Amino acid sequence: MKERVQLFLDNMEKIRLYFGTGTDNFTMKIATQLTVRGIRFCVSDYEEIKKEIKANSKWYSTIRVSKVITNAYYIQFAKEPEKVAQTLEMQKLITSTSLSNIENSYLAAMYIKNRVHAVKMDELSNALLKQPSLKFSTLSLVLRAMLATRPESAVVLANTYEHYYKHLVDFNFIRGDESKSAALLLTMGTGTFDEKTWQRVRSFTTTFMSTNAKLEPRHYSVVCLLALATFETQEFQALTEVHETICQALKLNPKYYNTLLIATQIYTCTEGIGELPKCALDFSDIVLQGIDGVADSASGDGGGGE
Repeated sequence: MKERVQLFLDNMEKIRLYFGTGTDNFTMKIATQLTVRGIRFCVSDYEEIKKEIKANSKWYSTIRVSKVITNAYYIQFAKEPEKVAQTLEMQKLITSTSLSNIENSYLAAMYIKNRVHAVKMDELSNALLKQPSLKFSTLSLVLRAMLATRPESAVVLANTYEHYYKHLVDFNFIRGDESKSAALLLTMGTGTFDEKTWQRVRSFTTTFMSTNAKLEPRHYSVVCLLALATFETQEFQALTEVHETICQALKLNPKYYNTLLIATQIYTCTEGIGELPKCALDFSDIVLQGIDGVADSASGDGGGGE
């Protein structure tokens, strides 16, 4: 684990030098994403991804001028630049894209593998509209693409998402985006409602609250990531040490940065997804979704959990 933490700190420094940034959310996000995938930031690899994008796109394409897409493709394909071309072909299958959402379609294309996945993305939108607690929420193209790669049907996935969300609210999680992010992580990890995973969420929440005054909404995803990973209660001390090391090294106050989530992502990224069945969605993809969750793409709350 010391090596993985050091990789994160090294990536922080290299990214700050390359992009001319400080210890800000952008730098920490990129450094965390690379560390979760076990990648050391390399300028030549980054430039290679830029070349692949240029070679496989028109001069007027959105992808050529989007740093968001370039960064995402680098994180996803740093050691496999040839997959950029395949991904751009997948982007053409995503038809439900408005002009204002073109950038997200390129990001979503990183996950889908065929036309069936593209169709399932639309099916997920329709299925979510029928869920009492989620009908006023909108999942981004990226999150729908990730869910679409799971073997379960769109209806089953929407039901699972609703089920987890209502259980979290019943367990005194506050309604809103943070709880939806947590429910989405669980859905990505299990596909159908998994009672064992849910009991782990309850157990880790109780343990967390025994050493903290309360469980803040920004830490909901922490508990759910731990529940999905092969993490045990006795490891909380080791996780705490990783968290403290990161805060001390970067001189960060956890009151102002969600450093515990970063520490959890780094801690769990080397693990499998417990005893759950394998699916096309890589565990590192699930881990990384804790960074953004649905907060950027969901609004309102249809209730539920009563």
